[in-house]
Amino acid sequence: MESSLATNTVWLLICTALVFMMQAGFCCLESGLSRSKNSINVAVKNVVDFCIAGALFWLFGYALMFGDSLYGWIGTSDFVFSDATESHWPTAVFLFQLVFCGAAMTIASGAVAERMRFRFYLILAAVISGLIYPIFGHWAWGGLTTGESTGWLSQLGFIDFAGSTVVHSVGAWAALAAVLLLGPRIGRFEKGKPPHAFRGSNLPMVALGVFLLWIGWFGFNGGSTLAMNGQVPAIIFNTVLAAIFGGLGALVWQLVRSRHVAVESILNGVLAGLVGITASCNVVSYPAAAAIGLVAAFVMQGATYLLERRFQIDDVVGAIPVHGCAGVWGTLAVALFAPTSAFAVGMTRWGQLGVQLLGVVVCFVWSFGMCWICIKLASRWISLRVTPEEERQGLNVAEHGATTDLFELLGTMERNIQGDASARASADEFTEAGIIAQQYNRVLDSEAVARQKAEELSAFGQILDRSLNEIYIFDAESLHFVHVNHGARENLGYTMEELRGLTPLDIKPQHSPASFAEMVAPLLAGTQNYIEFTTVHRRKDGSEYPVEVHLETSVLGGNTVFAAIILDITERQKNEDELRDSRERALAADRAKSEFLANMSHEIRTPMTAILGFNDILLDNATEPENVDAAQTVKANGEYLLNLIDDILDLSKIESGKLVVEQTACSPREIIADVASLMSVRAIAKNLQLKARFDDDVPKTIQTDPIRLRQILINLVGNAIKFTESGSVEIVTRWLNPAGGEPKLQCEVIDTGIGIAEDQIEQLFSPFTQADNSATRGFGGTGLGLTISKRLVELLGGEISMTSTLGKGSTVSLTVSAGPLTDARQSVGASKPAIESVAAGPAEEAKSPLLGVRILLAEDGPDNQRLIGFILKKAGAEVTLADNGQIALDLATAASQEGTPFDVILMDMQMPVLDGYAATRQLRDAGYTAPIIALTAHAMQHDRQKCLDAGCDDYTTKPIDRGTLIEMVASHARKVKQTVQELFRDESVDRSVPT
Repeated sequence: MESSLATNTVWLLICTALVFMMQAGFCCLESGLSRSKNSINVAVKNVVDFCIAGALFWLFGYALMFGDSLYGWIGTSDFVFSDATESHWPTAVFLFQLVFCGAAMTIASGAVAERMRFRFYLILAAVISGLIYPIFGHWAWGGLTTGESTGWLSQLGFIDFAGSTVVHSVGAWAALAAVLLLGPRIGRFEKGKPPHAFRGSNLPMVALGVFLLWIGWFGFNGGSTLAMNGQVPAIIFNTVLAAIFGGLGALVWQLVRSRHVAVESILNGVLAGLVGITASCNVVSYPAAAAIGLVAAFVMQGATYLLERRFQIDDVVGAIPVHGCAGVWGTLAVALFAPTSAFAVGMTRWGQLGVQLLGVVVCFVWSFGMCWICIKLASRWISLRVTPEEERQGLNVAEHGATTDLFELLGTMERNIQGDASARASADEFTEAGIIAQQYNRVLDSEAVARQKAEELSAFGQILDRSLNEIYIFDAESLHFVHVNHGARENLGYTMEELRGLTPLDIKPQHSPASFAEMVAPLLAGTQNYIEFTTVHRRKDGSEYPVEVHLETSVLGGNTVFAAIILDITERQKNEDELRDSRERALAADRAKSEFLANMSHEIRTPMTAILGFNDILLDNATEPENVDAAQTVKANGEYLLNLIDDILDLSKIESGKLVVEQTACSPREIIADVASLMSVRAIAKNLQLKARFDDDVPKTIQTDPIRLRQILINLVGNAIKFTESGSVEIVTRWLNPAGGEPKLQCEVIDTGIGIAEDQIEQLFSPFTQADNSATRGFGGTGLGLTISKRLVELLGGEISMTSTLGKGSTVSLTVSAGPLTDARQSVGASKPAIESVAAGPAEEAKSPLLGVRILLAEDGPDNQRLIGFILKKAGAEVTLADNGQIALDLATAASQEGTPFDVILMDMQMPVLDGYAATRQLRDAGYTAPIIALTAHAMQHDRQKCLDAGCDDYTTKPIDRGTLIEMVASHARKVKQTVQELFRDESVDRSVPT
């Protein structure tokens, strides 16, 4: 995959995720603006409509919208979308368009909330997402995926960059048709009176929804480029500016026209600004974007006033003025604010305005008309609206049965008070409200109604009085307490006599008479059955504690009263705070450990580069036996130190969950052979026999991580050789395939070494632990090998264990999951020896593998400069040194401009003045294409990715391995020369320009 295509694909997928997050924003917004008795219904609609939209768009919606055009009216190909390309770019585009379809559908959900029957809403979702949206989308955006306008509107020159009309107005005008056919909610409009405002259940959640939508709009508009290019920052900034001035415009409108600043209006102003700028965000200037957002807010406010006051259209969330009317303005604004260079060739500003006006009119006629027709037809078979009783009850209960024991209990009580003697409360004996319901039902079922009813009500009152929850009953007019249960009196510190002279305002410091009156107004008006909120209570001694309140109205002695059930949430908040603090401390500790290990690795590896490198040079030139022995001792101890660092890093990654294992097909025989070959040198040095055999038939391939399995076996065989002075070490491999069980590969490492006592075996698998101090002194080691092996075996789905006899030897047995078998051919027969230990001679190296290669070495350490320069020059290379990243940048740039670029750049990533990351990025930004190899002492997995992300072609760590470094440089140099040769063989290349 080309780099630009990969970048565009990643950008488009990120934008897809951002636009999909708008579904969460719509869910918060619409459920928060709905009354709590309908909020669950609204949230479920948001989930279901996206599922419907996604399924239909995949099956045929994408085809209707972006398939081969039939005279500019409808797509005719790509039904049941599929993608056979290697890059899967078409899939990325499809996903991006899918979430657009979901957004268009969700706009209608909030407008029709609280009264449309759920089953009918499913039909509405299918009509909008499967028919209305994709067909109009074809008219305006047909051919978008191929870069050729095929829709009849787009061929006329209609411009709607990210969908002010295509997405937002389509959803809004379809919602308008549904709202008109539904009619307003009960009690919303009364003749001769101003519209009754139904307050949302959770305005803070509405604000959260707006912020989520705002963030999602970055992907909505920024992703519509279908590429990560220079337009994106300006598009996103235009989006932000329009939203800001939309919110300010709504605020100014509220300050001028209303005594109270309505929260919903300000939030909708922000959304109106976002909708308005969506059509032109890619072509207008920053001031124009601010103006478009400001006017969009005014358009939204004026439309809201007309819809409510003049036409009495009940739109629960304001979707029609926000998405429909602001969308119209945003589409027309393209002709007013965009430069004429953005129009079709020869198109004037007035001509463009005409085309834009045609587009919004066609959108209204198509979306409104088709939705009206489909709803009319469907309503002949399915009821469009819930019954008045269901609407008063709330759709949470009526449509989904989402209720509570306490809610049902209070409802039963109310029906009994109204004279329905047959009503009974459902009782769940495992809840407090259910216990109360059981008692209440017993009262109603009593044969001696008069006498037993009084007795049972008394018992019922005692249960309430002893409840751990605080229960308050206070007069709705004077607000004075009528009754407060024992739990509340104990917590507050007041007597009942003292409380009779107080009101809730005396114990709720956060509320004033005005705020409390506004809060309970829906209860007194009958528009809400209950309200729930959190606040604080103040005790008699002045201390305060947090509470959760459930408040509703009832009738007591012919008077209206408020009944409040209070839950003290002090402990809950304390536990939440403690959990949050504990998590933050754990994350901080993990970050500190990771930083320490990374720094430790870097600081040790940097000097070890010079130590081991110059030691290798000494070994190459030493002739005296004692000098050779001394140099080999230095090398062995240096390599031991590096192995220790790698072991610690491996253990850290395993413990932090950052070590990822792969599942690939690999050959057990090849892995065992590699291990035996690698470890044979150690075995021969101690005059030990190293053998490997297979006890049973083993599949040719298994599914596991070959690198980690090899690491485990090297650890175990190395341990066995280290603790064995005479005899042999044997690797025995078996195939375990129990009936009905998971097939596994078992390996045993058997030695004739010193062995350990049985009571010391368990501690061997703990970090930094060996059998005893004498073993540490006699054989060395950190004690990490078995710990890491155990963790790796568990990651590979297996187990590890050890048996040992002191003085006779040990057997370590491990099993790993074999995964699904794709090749069941057998590798060897039972008990057949697989590998015998052999000593392999080193291959003869080429004398000058880098002959003629020009290398720029960017390294600030003098020792490392001398060492690496010496190694490269000895291999035949021409080496130029740079002490820091800035010098390297200047030298590479100058050489490239002179027509003599370096074949390879070796870039240390941590240097003064300008580090390797910044130098590499600047070279790549300037168009430098020659290989750059990162040379760093940072050896964590994310360090490699960090270097590659900066623009490096390859990565190697310090201390350097001479052979690996030379081979890596030679490989990249060969690729450069091959590329140059191919360019000069190509007769179409202009050879007068340096390549």
